[in-house]
Amino acid sequence: MATAELSKSAAQARKHWDRKWIPYVLLAPALITIFVIILSPLVTTIAYSFSNIDLIRDRTTFIGLDNYIELFSSRLFWKALEVNLKFAAIVVTVPTLIGLCFALLLVENFIGRSIGRTLLILPWALPWIVVGLLWNWLVNAQFGALNGLLYTLGLIDKYIPFMADEDLALVFTALASAWRQTSFSAILLLAALQTIPEDLYDAAKVDGAGMRARFRFITFAWLRPTLTIVLLYNVVLGFLQFDAVWIMTQGGPGDATMLISVLLYRYTFINFDLGMGAAVSNVLGLITMGVGLIFVRLIYRSQATYA
Repeated sequence: MATAELSKSAAQARKHWDRKWIPYVLLAPALITIFVIILSPLVTTIAYSFSNIDLIRDRTTFIGLDNYIELFSSRLFWKALEVNLKFAAIVVTVPTLIGLCFALLLVENFIGRSIGRTLLILPWALPWIVVGLLWNWLVNAQFGALNGLLYTLGLIDKYIPFMADEDLALVFTALASAWRQTSFSAILLLAALQTIPEDLYDAAKVDGAGMRARFRFITFAWLRPTLTIVLLYNVVLGFLQFDAVWIMTQGGPGDATMLISVLLYRYTFINFDLGMGAAVSNVLGLITMGVGLIFVRLIYRSQATYA
């Protein structure tokens, strides 16, 4: 009898142990994948940023904060930060506002709406390298479509080298990124608009709410969560964009389009200074995360005030 009870207790204990550890066993593959893909490179990058890596002699020397001190003492870094802030301002505002306008237009019933929605997806479907090549052709000083259009309309008497001008180069590289991102923003906002119950608008009309009031208290209020995601994604893109800018200008003319991501590429793959490249990478990650958190905080604070 005692043996049977002991066996029963052991079976219950083993069953309890199995139930306790089953979630960890099931999560193990995902946790290992996250560690290998994200945490391991992150730890390596942080370690590299405190080191001087000699690729020729295959020697790594710990140098503490020297890379960060050199980076923050560099005029080029502060120039890149200034350029990046201007670039991000365009990439955040233009896709968000124009994407919202497109979403509000394409949610209505009109002839050709299906064609409009199909065309809306096309920019988002293009790879960033193709976007850079396409816009590079568009603003080319010799055979660009923009110059051709302006010349045909009689607005210019000779072709303009847009990408040779520092201000215009920054604007056009930012617009190239904003063009593709507008498509993505509009798709997300359009999906959110389609989930708004029509009963809300009908009830608001019965209560005498005008178009502005319906947009403010129904449409905009409903879009706030999606708008938060759109803004956050655009902020991240504004600081992490590289492909289109590198294809169009490689950071030029001069340092006019020298984003922090371009500076990172130059340190790592042109100068082969992995330590400085890792330091730039860590600073860029912290800036992107900080700006993103500020945006989210401001949006949720305004939502709380609005509520």
